[in-house]
Amino acid sequence: MTDNPRPMGAIGSPFGVYGWMKIRSYTQQPEDLFDYSPWFIRQRGTQWREVQVEEYRQHGNGFIAKLNIAATPEEAKTFAGAEIGIRRSSLPPVPEGTVYLSDLIGCKVTGLEGEMLGTVSRIWDYGASPVMEVSPSDHLARERKDNFLIPYVVGPIVKTVDLNAKMIDVEWGVDY
Repeated sequence: MTDNPRPMGAIGSPFGVYGWMKIRSYTQQPEDLFDYSPWFIRQRGTQWREVQVEEYRQHGNGFIAKLNIAATPEEAKTFAGAEIGIRRSSLPPVPEGTVYLSDLIGCKVTGLEGEMLGTVSRIWDYGASPVMEVSPSDHLARERKDNFLIPYVVGPIVKTVDLNAKMIDVEWGVDY
């Protein structure tokens, strides 16, 4: 498995006059994002870039942080919308039988009767259960051009996950 940064949060709008930024955490306990170092950021279409968290604090229901890349609101604004990534090697090991959702990205997904559905391109996790965004496989792309969503519910939908083989077997059909 590569040690490329995994998306674990995002930068929001600037806050204040000293280059602070609002931070959105994707970790189960939002404050845990600040336990990991170093952070990497990237904006759509760019490479990951290492940054340092100089300070952070809770603000309302979220967090604000001062990163070493911005000293003014104008500089901070240029990073709004950037992903925050953490290298896999910086994260604690997961218990047996569980996975980091970000490790699912790039896995091939097979459905009913072993039919290749596509590749996990993104994970959405906003509440009840995470959702895998799947880019259709080559043969499916003739019928289905758009990415589609499959709930990540272990048992009734997700049957097996093999991270070494980068394969996920789901109870899901092409026409769902």
